[in-house]
Amino acid sequence: MKKILFGCIISLTVFSCNKKPDKDDAELRAQVMASCESTALSPEMSEEKEILVKEYCSCSTDKMLGEFTYAEMMMMNNPTKELEDRLKKMIDPCLKDLEAKSAELEKK
Repeated sequence: MKKILFGCIISLTVFSCNKKPDKDDAELRAQVMASCESTALSPEMSEEKEILVKEYCSCSTDKMLGEFTYAEMMMMNNPTKELEDRLKKMIDPCLKDLEAKSAELEKK
């Protein structure tokens, strides 16, 4: 009986990992945003630059949620080449916007 129960739990876990998360999941969005911001922000950044980075994180988070499965999102710290290429293609508009706004900020 324990083996059957364990098998059911594993099956449900695998099934849910291959499912795309709800794009409106506020908790998941907050976790992805926090991860992005902790990686991208640094203490010596100006307030204006911090705002731009947070906008970038919001943009990239919005693009990721609903596109990648839970399993793929868990792999983002060590992505496969295919996953990395998909991610780069998807967030490229966010990155270009960040670069343009950063260049504009530097001119001031």
